[in-house]
Amino acid sequence: MNNSAEQKKIKVLFLARWYPNETNIQLGVFIQKHALAASKYCDVALLNVVSHDRLTEKFKIHYTEDNGFPAVIAYHRKIKSSFYPFNRILSFFRYLSAHRKGMDRVRQKLGEHDITHAYIFIRPAVLAWLMKIFRKTPFVISEQWSGFVSGKFEKKNLFERMLIKYVSAKAAAVTTVSNFLKEGMMRNGIRGKFYVIPNVIETDSKPASEKSNDGLIRILSVADLVDEIKNISGSIKAIAEITKTYPQVRFDIAGGGHDREKLEQLAAGLSVLNENVFFHGMKTNEEVYQYLHQCDFLIMNSRFETFSSICAEAMSCGKPVIATRCGGPDEFVIPLTGILIEPGNQKELEAAVKSMIENHHNYDAEKIKKYASEKFNADVIGKQFFEIYKSILT
Repeated sequence: MNNSAEQKKIKVLFLARWYPNETNIQLGVFIQKHALAASKYCDVALLNVVSHDRLTEKFKIHYTEDNGFPAVIAYHRKIKSSFYPFNRILSFFRYLSAHRKGMDRVRQKLGEHDITHAYIFIRPAVLAWLMKIFRKTPFVISEQWSGFVSGKFEKKNLFERMLIKYVSAKAAAVTTVSNFLKEGMMRNGIRGKFYVIPNVIETDSKPASEKSNDGLIRILSVADLVDEIKNISGSIKAIAEITKTYPQVRFDIAGGGHDREKLEQLAAGLSVLNENVFFHGMKTNEEVYQYLHQCDFLIMNSRFETFSSICAEAMSCGKPVIATRCGGPDEFVIPLTGILIEPGNQKELEAAVKSMIENHHNYDAEKIKKYASEKFNADVIGKQFFEIYKSILT
């Protein structure tokens, strides 16, 4: 840079592995919010490359500024070859082609950027590293993947594990959303200049409670329906047991995933499907907030979470939460905001739900909102990113 970071706005390119798009409207909302926070202090543009299995043309470039900053989604048609090695190689080259086309569109708006901010290993981080080699552009990596704490990282092949470790060490900074994730990455031999920056959660300006007066006790879960991680089945079993005492309970589940059919069958077998337990499919972030305002409290029953945006979002609406001590929530769920339980402990979950049914109205909604607003404020988090960028460039 010819001028100091204080004299001109730093130009930051977010390379996002995940981002809300037409194939998945929930994917990577937290990245969108981090980019928006950074855009309060920097000139930000975002590029996301997406494999699309319903695309008729080979590539499609979608440009938008609807979320407060320029975002380019570069779709490429998914490779459908059954020959695995050929599939991966061709898919990677098609990814690179889509990335190049997307970068052309980004540069029209942003020009040459000062910092590359890669979000989620491994392709975005590798591309950011290559930009450092060929363009001398320093890069930051942000990570939220639960695989670093769940054992999935160790199951990756040796080449991928070594590449992640190498690229991480070359980054000017590595940010994680919790100390839990940072420590998990370090245990796996990943080194870097670490910073902990939580997710951004906007506090809704609506009153803390807008629940309809229908006599129901409304309980909500919002999650990808991947039961191995989210343990939705445990929540359904708990609700089925509790409805024997509290028949007025309604449990709404928002989210999509490959285990939905299995979970619906479980609920049907327990005679609670569409009686006490309702599946609503994938929802946008705005729709999720509508559910949050209508519920009495949230259940987050995961086995692993590096942060848990939905817990923080519930709190931003003044709603108490039941959350497992699964990593991320341990660092911000306090008695003011809800109950922490051990992962996989069915009796503890049932006891917590019964306690919350009886006592949810005793939680101070405005104090919960204030706590969330102060902890996950976009201005504060955007400033934290800005200070990292500035220190790298100066």
